Amino acid sequence: AAIQSMVPFLQNANNLTELELCNNNIQSEGFNSLFRALQNSPIEELDCSGCGIKTIEIDNEHIPKHLAVLNLKNNNINADGCRRLARLLMKGGAAITSLDISHNQIDDDGVAF
Repeated sequence: AAIQSMVPFLQNANNLTELELCNNNIQSEGFNSLFRALQNSPIEELDCSGCGIKTIEIDNEHIPKHLAVLNLKNNNINADGCRRLARLLMKGGAAITSLDISHNQIDDDGVAF
């Protein structure tokens, strides 16, 4: 709910290149809303470590175009979430050069994708 109140600001923050939301309990719904809100922003670095994220439900049309660094460590992303993230990044449209998904719930099935 708190992220939803930030969406109008984030959609109009034309100078915001880095956003750190570490250790906030935005969970999956908040992360997915946030990612969609940042789609046309100049954001280059997004840190959502320790935010209680389990699933990632975003299509490739909603990847922030300038995002280069994505930190999702210390969440609860499982094998399914890892597969969804991999598919999303493989479809193109992402400029991500650094991705941190350490300390999640990803098992051998998630890594095998």
